[in-house]
Amino acid sequence: MKLAFSSLACPSCTVDEVIHKAKQYGFEGIELRTLENTINLFDLDAFGPEHIHETYQKFEQAGLPVLVIGTSVSFAKPDEGHREIQLESIKKFSVLAQGLHCPYLRVFGGVIPEGQTYEQVLARDIEGYTEAAKIAASHGVKLLLETHDDFSMSTAQLPLLKALNGNLGVIWDILHPYRWGEDMETTCRNLEPYLCHIHVKDSCNYSRDHFDIALPGEGMIPIPKAISLLKETGYDGFLCFEWEKHWHPEIPDADISLPCYIDYMKRIGY
Repeated sequence: MKLAFSSLACPSCTVDEVIHKAKQYGFEGIELRTLENTINLFDLDAFGPEHIHETYQKFEQAGLPVLVIGTSVSFAKPDEGHREIQLESIKKFSVLAQGLHCPYLRVFGGVIPEGQTYEQVLARDIEGYTEAAKIAASHGVKLLLETHDDFSMSTAQLPLLKALNGNLGVIWDILHPYRWGEDMETTCRNLEPYLCHIHVKDSCNYSRDHFDIALPGEGMIPIPKAISLLKETGYDGFLCFEWEKHWHPEIPDADISLPCYIDYMKRIGY
């Protein structure tokens, strides 16, 4: 397995600055979510049609593949026009991913809106992702559903994954199913056929409704257990550190958290 980090850790950075941090601390891959304080990466000049090949070459020459591009896409809301907005987002991000030779886009099952049921949201997600997966595939990209929100547990994800017949993979964020009360053995066993990418984070105080953010090894999440389970499955992909500085500006900067992650993962023998 190899180590990567999400650009959420350094949300104001440019492409060059993210690459510098990755090389400085010894990472082998990058997940893109925020750069220059925006999540709308397709609006940045570095990813426009005139510059995207040059940007791709920067990552390639640094030996840092762009592993996943994070989106906010979910089809959970019943609002009029919402589905079309999400599909348009998939189109924009798929073009971006293709230009960066990135194989995956991250998506969500979403939060169940007030007054709605899981079954209603599941039906919208199945319909929406059936179309979205076709759009992504036309650009050589696959969608990955993250264990997040009301689809944190594997038992909530499986009906959607099965309905998509292998056209939707999974990002296992090891915190969220665990804080919802699902043991890691169950999560790993159920999601193993779909696993494409891993998010690693730690937390001291967590529940279904809340979590805080701790430096790796300083919280209560059994990260070594998750790594051990992944080894048993033969997973040989990336372990991506998702340090959510963009959403939580009060937590330590990347120059503290990134080397901490590298050191911790080495200590536990990833």
